[in-house]
Amino acid sequence: MTPFKVLYGRDPPHLVHFGSSSTPVSSVEEYLEERDRVLEELKRHLLRAQQIMKKQADGHRKDIHFEAGDKVFWKLRPYRQKTVANRRNEKLAPRYFGPFEVIEKIGVVAYRLKLPPSETIHPVFHVSQLRRVIGDHIAIPELPPTLTEELEVILEPLELKGVRQKEDETKEVLIQWKNLPDYEATWEPYEMVKQHFSDFHLEDKVILWEGGNVRPAQDGPVGPV
Repeated sequence: MTPFKVLYGRDPPHLVHFGSSSTPVSSVEEYLEERDRVLEELKRHLLRAQQIMKKQADGHRKDIHFEAGDKVFWKLRPYRQKTVANRRNEKLAPRYFGPFEVIEKIGVVAYRLKLPPSETIHPVFHVSQLRRVIGDHIAIPELPPTLTEELEVILEPLELKGVRQKEDETKEVLIQWKNLPDYEATWEPYEMVKQHFSDFHLEDKVILWEGGNVRPAQDGPVGPV
């Protein structure tokens, strides 16, 4: 959608090139000729701006090549995961998995990796998702078991880590998710977790958690002191 359509609610009018046409009204002809000159000037500036942007982008771009047998990490960014509301939570930090072996190059910018036999995701990845392994470093050796073919991690709650009361009197719970490290725990609406994960028995867990709290709920986050 163009800025013009956002502002006026319609597409901009098509500007017809005046060219070598003529009109009996001198002022109209001068206006149309001036408009043609302005449009040509705008085109030149736009082309120049595009050339500058391309040059700057090319200056930062690196040609990365891998050979069959090379070890690489696979980067999943943004780290897509579906939470209780079936929404996507886009984590900014890249997530690296591997190392994996390069089997072959596919086309100009893609590579096929040797993934574990149990994986169902497509094993061909863009070069921008790969990073060469240096030394014996291991990122995350195994892919999450809940990684789907659409490269989304379906989350399931593992443990209740905290409870807090918001200013609008609604309650949030801090959930530790299965197959994710502790620092990936997220605050989620109490009612939504209770609704979407009935087998988690959230209500009982919250009662037990709040039972160990010695401060009133309105003082802030609820939990053991």
